[in-house]
Amino acid sequence: MAGDAKGASPTGAGPLTSGAVLAKIQAAAPSLVPSARRAMEVIIANPEAVIGYAAADVAARAETAASTVVRACQQAGFKGFQDLKLALVRDLAARGTDQLRYADELDSESAPAEVLRTILNASSHALSDAMTTVDPVAFTGALETLHSRDRVLLVGNGQSAAPAHDAAHRLQALGLATFAPADAIGQHLVARQLDERAACVAVSHTGATRETLLVAETAKSRGAYVIAVTSFRRSPLADLADAPLVAGSPKQGFRLEATASRLAHLAIMDALFVGLALKDPKRSTAYLDAMADVTAEHTM
Repeated sequence: MAGDAKGASPTGAGPLTSGAVLAKIQAAAPSLVPSARRAMEVIIANPEAVIGYAAADVAARAETAASTVVRACQQAGFKGFQDLKLALVRDLAARGTDQLRYADELDSESAPAEVLRTILNASSHALSDAMTTVDPVAFTGALETLHSRDRVLLVGNGQSAAPAHDAAHRLQALGLATFAPADAIGQHLVARQLDERAACVAVSHTGATRETLLVAETAKSRGAYVIAVTSFRRSPLADLADAPLVAGSPKQGFRLEATASRLAHLAIMDALFVGLALKDPKRSTAYLDAMADVTAEHTM
């Protein structure tokens, strides 16, 4: 099983040979016991895929236990497996331009028209894939909850901030009391003020952004219903959420996959918006008419 994990990465670029985090793992591996070393070899062979794994997935490929994977990560200088994954995310994003490839189709020699075609096709696939990855039951639960809650906190950081703020604007247009603080401290403060009458929508491509996780954990501890919009089913945020809505494109190169995934996340938010509007057409029409009037007043 461990041998299978040593093949090429999902992007076709093969095992990575550069990057500070990968170098740290490679340096630590020889000193580990055989079972822990096998776990490190799985990670070294395919770090992009490992970002979407749980510790149990690595353990299965290394023919060892999940607890061994966690200990191996700690012995390599990380707090645990999740900390190692977060470090890998940063490491992969910082790679040089020689790694800037998209599904093995684009490189520095690609013509502009080819770049446009490839990226638009990838975006289309991300939206199409979302139809099969979003759980209808979870979506229904999210919709019913948003329809019945008094307040909604929307949180996203980094590239996930845009979908969160866009959703806050849309839900506010339907008359919902929404909060979308831009900074992590403001997000945490609002989360502390929530209760069982509130909902928290947390958007995170990796599902492992520390600030977003803290807000979601705090909101849930206060009794709020947590909706996660993420690209990875095996992620801390998806595990925490009452309604995990998983849509994204983890098959593509990491630098650009978050961009395609953001489109899928925006589409999920749009579906929630439309679903809420349809639940109370008369009320929604009144609010949307008010929004149209305000927009008209601010249009030259």
